[in-house]
Formats: sequence, C-alpha cells, structure tokens
Amino acid sequence: MQIKLIIAGLLALVILGLFSAAAVYRGNAIRAEAETRQAKADLATAVGVNAANDETIGRMKATAEAKDKLLAEVAGQLATINENIAENTAAVEGLKDANEDVRAYLAGAIPPALGLQLNK
Repeated sequence: MQIKLIIAGLLALVILGLFSAAAVYRGNAIRAEAETRQAKADLATAVGVNAANDETIGRMKATAEAKDKLLAEVAGQLATINENIAENTAAVEGLKDANEDVRAYLAGAIPPALGLQLNK
C-alpha cells in the first residue's frame, strides 16, 4: 500500500511538473505575441516618421533650389546695376573733363546727394 502511495505521489508530482512547464511555455508564448504586436506597431510608427521626414527633406530641397535660383537672379541684377552705375559715373566724369559748362557747374555748390554719388 505504501508503494502505491509513493507511486501516486510521484505521478502527481510528474503531472504537476507537466502543468507547470505548460504554464511557463504558455506565458512565454503570450509574452512573445505581445512583443510581436508591439514591434509591428513600432515599425509602423517608424515607417510613418520616415515618410514624413522624406516629405520634409523634399520640401527643403525644393526651397533651397528656389532660393539658389533667386540668389543667382539677384546677383545678376546687382551686377547690371553696378555696371550701370560705373557707366553713369564714367559719363559724368567724361562730361566734366570735356565740357567747360559742366566743369563750372560741378565746381560750384553741388547738392549733397549728387556730391555723394560723384565722390564714390
């Protein structure tokens, strides 16, 4: 009778061990499923962020290209203005050297704004 009791106790321990192992494996499987869901959600978030970043980078590149184009146009216009100023200054100097009336006029009182332009 005691042997039967020992065998029944051992059998109960084996069954309890099997249930414990099954519970541990089931818990690991549930945790793995939760981690998988979280990883998929994190991936979707990262993909969305990357798409938004790509769109922002595209807009920034377009803005930089437009800015560079405008700067080139402004530089061209500034060069033209500088050429015109140099030509006008040379023309005034030429008149001053070639024409006695202009030289006499310029020798008199010159309005300050015109004096600033002529003395550059």
